[in-house]
Amino acid sequence: MEGFDSYRLGYVAQSLTLGVSAGHTCRLAGATPQRLESLIAQNLEELQRLLEFNASRGIEVFRIGSSLVPFGSHPVNTLPWWKTFGRDFEHLARIARRSNQRLSMHPSPAGASLSSRHARVREASLAELRYSARVLDLLEAGPESRVVLHVGGAAPTREEARVAAHRFLDELPESLRERLTIEHDDKVWSAREVLPLAREHGVPMVGDNLHNAVLASTPVMSLKELLREAASTWTALDLRPKFHLASQRHQARAGAHSDRVDPADFRKMVAALPVPADLMLEAKEKDVAVFALRQLANERRGRRGGVGAPAP
Repeated sequence: MEGFDSYRLGYVAQSLTLGVSAGHTCRLAGATPQRLESLIAQNLEELQRLLEFNASRGIEVFRIGSSLVPFGSHPVNTLPWWKTFGRDFEHLARIARRSNQRLSMHPSPAGASLSSRHARVREASLAELRYSARVLDLLEAGPESRVVLHVGGAAPTREEARVAAHRFLDELPESLRERLTIEHDDKVWSAREVLPLAREHGVPMVGDNLHNAVLASTPVMSLKELLREAASTWTALDLRPKFHLASQRHQARAGAHSDRVDPADFRKMVAALPVPADLMLEAKEKDVAVFALRQLANERRGRRGGVGAPAP
């Protein structure tokens, strides 16, 4: 296993240790301005707790939940929340910057698609990307902090969907393109299909070990090749690569995430890294899964007489 400085581990949205998510929302019917403002205030307070927790535990990779601002991309939310909570975002930005946290967002695939031909769907996707990018901008996140989007569906044909995705990216304002990264998935678009899309439009691709195993490319792409090729889309922009790391949940549908990352998957991922990179754990146990892998790494280093990783 490589040294700890060759990778950083992060988690998604919620700390099980704290019991905090910064993702409180409500039903559309109850989304009054007063209710939304109250929820935003609660979520920002919890995000502060999460960022401070990460800083205290040496966690420098974190994905913010898309419900930080409930209905942030929906017409029902008419609040100028970026102004109302401007000082709160400035304070959060200082915490994240001081502790070197790489932040990201990942809208639901159902809420953001690059490949739809339908104007309504495309506009909703663009609104979601604008909202997510605005959050990262308010947090003064650097260019490595990205909004992760999947390509979407393949209707009515793969070629028409591919053309639609290219058109979406062609028409994207540069300010949004600079916040975007795209990811292959486990149902429709393989890594070998998404890589050319990323390269042509100058956006990085997130490689995902589990997606690559469930939806294999043609020809098959090894984990080592996946990480090498995906990393090149980041390093071409002078950015540190970022990958997703997950394990298959036992007796569940293909692609379902397990509670923690299997140590074997972790070792394979680290061994295949072509350059120092960030690994976002997509595991049900969130920060607890990070601490479990840290403990594993510490034990291995202890047996070898190495220096341990930061303690949980």
